[in-house]
This record gives sequence, structure tokens and C-alpha cells, in this order.
Amino acid sequence: MKHQLEAAVAAAESFIGRWPADSITEIDALGLAEVLRELGELRAARMEGERWVFMLVMTDGENPAVRDLQAWVDGRLPRIDEALKHFELAWVKIADERAELLSAAREVADNRHFLRSLRRFERFVLSPAEERVLAARKATARTAWQSLYSRTLTAATAKFDDGDGERDCNLSELESMIRNAPDRDMRRRAADVLVQLLASALPVLAQCYDAVVADHLVVDALRGHADPMERRNLDNEIEPHVVEQLLALCEARHGLAQRWFEVKARLLGVERLDTIDFFASALDAPVIPWGDGQRLAVDVFANVNPTLARHAEAFFADRRVDAEPRVGKRFGAFCAWPSTRSTGFLYLNWSGSVLDLIMLTHELGHGTHFALAAGTQSNNSFRPGLTITEVPSTFAHLRLVEDHLAAGTELARPLLAKVLDTAVLYVFVRGALTRYEQKAHELRGRGQALTAERLNDLCDAELSKVWGRAMSDAHGIRPTMWAPMPHAVHARFYLYAYVFAFLLAAGLLVRSREPGFAERYERFLAAGGSASPSELVSILGVDLSSPRIWDEGFAVIEGWIDRVSAWAPKSERSGSEAHYRDSAHTRETQLRRAP
Repeated sequence: MKHQLEAAVAAAESFIGRWPADSITEIDALGLAEVLRELGELRAARMEGERWVFMLVMTDGENPAVRDLQAWVDGRLPRIDEALKHFELAWVKIADERAELLSAAREVADNRHFLRSLRRFERFVLSPAEERVLAARKATARTAWQSLYSRTLTAATAKFDDGDGERDCNLSELESMIRNAPDRDMRRRAADVLVQLLASALPVLAQCYDAVVADHLVVDALRGHADPMERRNLDNEIEPHVVEQLLALCEARHGLAQRWFEVKARLLGVERLDTIDFFASALDAPVIPWGDGQRLAVDVFANVNPTLARHAEAFFADRRVDAEPRVGKRFGAFCAWPSTRSTGFLYLNWSGSVLDLIMLTHELGHGTHFALAAGTQSNNSFRPGLTITEVPSTFAHLRLVEDHLAAGTELARPLLAKVLDTAVLYVFVRGALTRYEQKAHELRGRGQALTAERLNDLCDAELSKVWGRAMSDAHGIRPTMWAPMPHAVHARFYLYAYVFAFLLAAGLLVRSREPGFAERYERFLAAGGSASPSELVSILGVDLSSPRIWDEGFAVIEGWIDRVSAWAPKSERSGSEAHYRDSAHTRETQLRRAP
């Protein structure tokens, strides 16, 4: 891989020399096709190098040799980025009429949307010299703070007795205990240790975030962005009003989250839920052997489309899954598929829980999406924006639940209870954390440092709206939930993509039983990033200009809560469910009537 990356750096330098900016502005369609082919190869090599070192860090991040390798890669990626930016700068300077004529040429058909979508950044590009300076400084400015943030989280450990004797536990292990321990007392003890451990790291984590946000704001100002979210919305090709409508609808429906908290408290047999219970299993489920987990996950795709099942099965047949928990391996799950010329790889930590099955199915949703897109798209049009990228993965794990409910399996109820936990996380918590990011950027933009205390206050203020009166925070976890959240530091405003994807995927569940859906869904996946989000979802009959799909998603969540509520024991507080439902309906009605 090092040899491949060095070759890519040399190819990037050669690209710039062979294709000076004035030659690109005067290029014909055949020449443009060749430029795009070379550009795609550079983009593939860059992503392959970045994903390679990322996976090494995830599996052995404290190894000095891995940290050296990360520094080595970080020093070379900007040199490839310079070639990618070189083309983009030249392309956006071409007159609109000529650029559209070139984009429409049959020679560049597989890169047409890529070319057209680049034009939306025209107003925000700087001079070539300024762009080179920004690219060169990234590794020693923003990236350095991001690395310090990650290393601070990884290195933090504390003594904890998990029942097998006292040992050093890192943050990921403590978070896992709070999520997975069936014993509430153990969750309490793990929460207390986690909060104490975070307290010692918060000043450094806050300083990292402050520096990253400040850097973003400086670059935003240089480029002329009017809003900190503008760049993310442009990357996602989502109009700001669509994002704002989505977040506002989530805020209007916080009562749904609170109703689930009340139902879950009844399932757990507690008077009131606490933050430590957020991800606790509400219903017992058998431990799922790894072989059974593979079969159950693949079955989801077989029930939608046989092509998807073949691609899902290939991950296991080709041994492209790392699911074994082990010392030094970080908590988390992801699918890495860096380019059309490589194959994908799944990463997770399998313990046999229903959440593990949900995450395996979720990541296979990414994998089948990328497999189909890699077979039909160029490396420039391979990936859609984040909002669309998260739809197939979320749809997959929601279909998992629906299939088990339809079949009445012993996993059906535990899966549904767990997916309602993820619904609250994806839709309401991550919507609130997007508001937290907005407030943090506003505060820093007014010249106020993002201290740990201020970030705690901002985070607590937004999340308390989701918790309401239905869930307490006795251990003080809620204010610090910003700290171990990598998205805000590494990819700002990433989280609203989860809100978008969950509600859209939930809305697709009913449509997925309709004739012709399997064929349309395969076309949607194979399209990759070759069209805008609105064009891509139109393949599935969705109109993003209408709130209908969001309403359908919320209706699915509400129906699931109704279903679980019917199973849950009644309590003296169960009348509060109606309060949460009615108050949510009132706020949503007011929102829709607002001018």
C-alpha cells in the first residue's frame, strides 16, 4: 500500500504538469474523458490509502508503528488532494454554457453528474495559490487537533470491576458496559467511572473542538460561506430549507421519544428511565451465534432482491469481515469500500446481541450499496452524499425488524425494542446534537471560546428537550455526550444525515412490499452518486419537496411504539403516554400552520 500511495503521489504531480489549468479550460470532450479517467484513479488511490490506515488505527491504534504510518499517510494525502483540487479549480472557471456542453457529451456520460455538481462550489473557490496553502496546512492545523482528540479518547483508561476483577478499562469499554450490561447497578457504576474519566479529559477535548471549529470558521469566511452548515449541505446536495424542515419536525415530535422512554421504563420495571438505561435491552433475547447472525443478516437482503443477497453473502464467503472482539480493537462498526477497483470490508465487534445483529445488517446495507455502485459507476461518481449513503444501511436494519415481526420469531420483540432505541438515537438525539453543533459554531463565531463548561451547557440544553420529564440523568452523562462524539470533530454536521436516512428508510418500509420495488431499489443502489439526492430517491417514488416521506417515517416509529406498549405491563404513570402523544401532535400542528 505504501508503494501504491507513493506512485499515486507521483501520478498526482505528473497530472498537474501534463494538464495545466489553461489546457483544461480549452479541453474537448475526448480530452476531458481522459482527464476524468486519471482523476478517478487518483481519487481511488487516495481513498484506498486513507481507509487502509484508518482500519489499522481502529484495530491497533496505540501501536507506535501505526501512529507513524498514520503520520506518513497524512503527509501524502494533501499532495493527491492538490491534483484533485487543481482540476476542480480549472473546471469551475469554464463558462457555464461551455461547461454544460462538455458535461452533456456522451464521452463523459459516466461522470456527468460529477461535472455538473462541481459547479455548485464555483462561488466558494479561492485562487490556486490560496487553495494550495490551505491544503498544505491542513495536516498541521485541523488534522493535528483531530488526531490529538482521537488519541486523548483512546488513551483514557480507569480502573473498573466488571465482575471478573478490577482492570483498566478505556472509554469504549465503559460505554459498552453502559449499553449492554443487563445489571442496572453495573450500568450505574460504569456511568460514574465514565463521567469521572471524561472529566479529566474534557479540557483537552474541548480545546481540540474549539480549534477545529475556529479553523472551519476562518476558512468559511475566506470562501464566503454565509452559514457553517453551507458546505455540508452543498456536499450532500440538500437544500438548507429541507434540512431545517427536517430538524424542526423532529423537535416538534420529541413527545414520541419521551413516550418510548415511558414504555421502556415499564418494560424494565422501573419508575422512571435514566440515561444509563437508554440502550439497555428492554426485553431478553438469546445469544445469537455468529453463524446464525450471518444467515439472519443475509436473509434480509434475500427477502428484498436476490442480487443483494449474493453481494451480502460474498462478504462472508471471501472472509471480508472482522467481527472478533479483542484487546486493542476499538468499539464501533463500519463498512470500508474505498473505490470501484477494490472490494469492501466490514468491521464490528460481535458478542451475539440483537444490537450486534442490527449493526451487522446495517453495515451489510452499506456493503451491498457500494458493491452495486462499484459495478456501474466511475470513481468520481461512486459515492453519493452522506444523506443518501445512510439510506440503504438503515433500510436494511429496519427490514430486519419488519421481517421478524411478520414471521413472529423469538427475536421479533427484542429486535423491535432495540430498533426503537436506535430510532430515538438516530432521529431525536442526533437531530438535537446537530442543533448543538449549530449553537457551538454560533458561540465561537461571536468570539467566545468553546470551553468544556460551555460545551456541556450547550449539549445539555439540547438533549434535555429530548429527555423531557420522561428520563432522568442522575449520573451526569448527558452534558458530556458531545465529548466522545467523533463526528463533530472529524466531519461537522454529519449527524443530520442519520435523521434524514432513518425517516426516509422507515417511510420506504411500506413501499418495499409493493410490486416492482425490488427492481427500483436495485437501480437506486447501482446509481451510486451519479445523480442528485432528489433524483436518486425519485427512483423510489419519493418527492423530497414534500414532507410526506418524513410523516410516513414518524408514523412507522409511532406504530412501533404502539405495538410495544401493548406488550408492556401497565403502571400508574402509563397515562403520561397520552400526554406525550398529544403534546407532540400539538407542536407538529403548530409547526405546519406557522407561516
